[in-house]
Amino acid sequence: MKEYLKLRTFLVIGVIAVFACAIHPLKPLDFYETFRASLAENADKAQVEKVISAAEEEQKKRADLYPASALLEVAEAQNVELKPLTVFDKAFDNSEVVSMVRKKASSAIRLGLDLDGGVEFVLDLKPDYDALAASGISRDEARKKLEENFDQYRDLAMEALRKRLESQNIFESEIAPFASTALSLKAPIVSRDEKDKLQKLIAMSNKLEFRLVHPDSQSIIDRNSPLPLGYERLREVSSDRKSVGNVYIVQRKPQMTGNAIDKAQVTQTQFGSIAIALKFNTQGAAQFAQVTEKNIKRQLAIVLDGKLYCAPVIQSRIAGGQAEITGRFSMEEAQNIADALNSGSFPFRVDVQAVYDTDPTLGADNVSNGIRAGLIALVLLGIFMIVYYRLAGVIAVTALVANVVLILGAMATFGATLTMPGIAGIILTLGMAVDANVLVFERMREEFDAGKNSISVVNNGFKQAYSAVLDGNLTTLVVAIILMYFGTGAVKGFAVSLAIGIVASLFTALFMSRVMFDWLLVIKPEVKLNMLRFFSKPAIPFLKQSKVAVIVSSVLIVLSFVLFAVKGRDMLSVDFTGGTLLSYAYNERAAVADLEKTLQENQLPGKVVYKSSASQTDNRKIEILLREGTGKELSAGSESIGEYVRNLLNKNYPQLQLKDGSATLIGALVGGEMTRNAVISLILAFLGMIVYVSLRYEFNYAIAGILALVHDVILALGVFVLFGREMSLPVVAGLLTIIGYSINDTIVIFDRIREERKLHPELPFEAIVDDSLNRTLSRTVLTSLTTFIVVMVMLVAGGIAISDFMMVIALGIIIGSYSSLYIASPVIVFYNRMKKKNDRNEVNEQLLSGQKNES
Repeated sequence: MKEYLKLRTFLVIGVIAVFACAIHPLKPLDFYETFRASLAENADKAQVEKVISAAEEEQKKRADLYPASALLEVAEAQNVELKPLTVFDKAFDNSEVVSMVRKKASSAIRLGLDLDGGVEFVLDLKPDYDALAASGISRDEARKKLEENFDQYRDLAMEALRKRLESQNIFESEIAPFASTALSLKAPIVSRDEKDKLQKLIAMSNKLEFRLVHPDSQSIIDRNSPLPLGYERLREVSSDRKSVGNVYIVQRKPQMTGNAIDKAQVTQTQFGSIAIALKFNTQGAAQFAQVTEKNIKRQLAIVLDGKLYCAPVIQSRIAGGQAEITGRFSMEEAQNIADALNSGSFPFRVDVQAVYDTDPTLGADNVSNGIRAGLIALVLLGIFMIVYYRLAGVIAVTALVANVVLILGAMATFGATLTMPGIAGIILTLGMAVDANVLVFERMREEFDAGKNSISVVNNGFKQAYSAVLDGNLTTLVVAIILMYFGTGAVKGFAVSLAIGIVASLFTALFMSRVMFDWLLVIKPEVKLNMLRFFSKPAIPFLKQSKVAVIVSSVLIVLSFVLFAVKGRDMLSVDFTGGTLLSYAYNERAAVADLEKTLQENQLPGKVVYKSSASQTDNRKIEILLREGTGKELSAGSESIGEYVRNLLNKNYPQLQLKDGSATLIGALVGGEMTRNAVISLILAFLGMIVYVSLRYEFNYAIAGILALVHDVILALGVFVLFGREMSLPVVAGLLTIIGYSINDTIVIFDRIREERKLHPELPFEAIVDDSLNRTLSRTVLTSLTTFIVVMVMLVAGGIAISDFMMVIALGIIIGSYSSLYIASPVIVFYNRMKKKNDRNEVNEQLLSGQKNES
């Protein structure tokens, strides 16, 4: 057994070491030192130090200023060109030099728009009536259809672009309607290479067509004859841009389009060249078989976005529903094409009008406050565990530290994006991860109270807690996997982080902690695991009290819906409503936090961000996003809202000198298509949860768990809105977290009820449920308390950036613990009573039927 223990130890150390290496460097390198390391040999060091010193002075004056922004601002003010001073000789201007330094100094984990800024593309959507006409309608009908349903098709374009970004592991993007026919797309990337790659991927309109080549194509070309009616001349694409591809005379009208493609993936031909394998859906397979059957021995050109990639000869009818593009392209181009095809098509050509570098949306002081609050919360959590569980608590804290390494390492490995709510979510995950340790330790306490020796205490503690820990986490993991597969945007990003956290928690709690306990028993076999306790032998009549609780909950749910109806769209943030984007040129920056505070004090709650561009003449802007309908009553007379805000801020911050203002309507970040996908993914997640819990327990347990979840989400959101808060995307992430937290809490109680029923089949079911609730009460209180400590510290000291997220989580912990005790379990009891009543009625009917037959 000792050799087996050594093997498990090496496995634990190996896994932690691998993920620890993946997060290097964990912390971004010092920006100024990275800038110094990027200087050219002949750079004027004195001038560089002068610029850096001035930038550091600016940071001291304004706590929210980042080093990159400070350096750029000082360089522009002093008319210093950074390009000649550095090795970045391909940079376009100062802003691009700063972007390259930011990339070089960045950590192994990609940071979100709020922490590190990124890039914004302003995209003009030019209608492609031919793309719609290809579906079998006339061009005039296509024009009318697109004009009447423009918003719907724009939603499709937003989701298609979002999927393209997700193919690059960019989940935390922001895509919103911009003006009447444009989109604003923001992504957390800063390097020039990534921007160029993403711009090419975005610009693909994804218009795939299968067109016939003229039978006399080569003859027409050789004789330089006039083009036949309905045909055009296309040259085959060459990847190396040096060799010349063949020219074909191709029919303008396609035989079919790529709308019927089910899947596209990069592959290789038998000769080793790169190809894109296409798989059609059922309708597309039938259509492709028909096209190939009618045109045997003719060439079929495959055209993507107006570019001809290949024109193979049709040798026979192709009925398998598969095709292959074997053009001359690089691996990156092929992957981009495959990603674009998989993301879906839309009837627009995308024109990139402008590209801006955006500053982090959170000030440096806000970020440091959030991280500091998180560290304080974790220290308090560690102290609590060690004080309460003594030696076992030390093992739990060690496992938590390993948990942090595994989560961050996995995020770096899978290219996940880390945002401020994401950091808060990780810290919350650690608070929830304590639950697995608490379950094991409380089981150990029961074994210790029964007079078992230390080895039996540890063995039985893990054995008895195993099913509860596994079922609780796997139920949540089922939800995460479904949301990851079917969700989009923030929902998918949340699901990735949740799945990583669950797997890491299972490894550290069930495997790593057990290895440490086994070593403890090897070193000291008769070790005494002393622990404090909240309750000795509680005997609270939960089921009796639940009658009042159910009435109270029902009333509160009704009142919550009344509140939602009264508030209407006023309870939604700009993420859901859209609003007005005010854009100004400025002279000198003011702190973002101060600007937002001033706007808030004047009934103009909004988001402020600075951005710059290497390719625009008006290359420095400040943008203020106001919620839909905000400020209409404030602007007097002929003064517009844009003029009102400009005058207000210029008066309070003279250094800004705002000018050249413009106002643009911005649509919601959460479009109709994204909402539909999110709702479908949540419904599927609930169904997956029902299936899993039904298989592991009973169907009525699953229904009780779902009812408790719905109860928790409605009440948490109701109280949240009652406090005057708005529902935003971070709040949605918080509600999803409540779902994961609450079901885990409920499953633990269900597991104890199942166990007690097997041990005491002679007892009434109501007595078993009450006893199970009391036996797990200590664990319920401890888990809720430890998680609540973390959340409250983050809520109080974490700053405004995570305030809404943490508030909804705090409400979820309280309401979730309450529902596990007073809502979920009574539903099971109610179902059990109804089942017994039905069984008795059936027996009585059978007896009556037998008596009638005898008479």
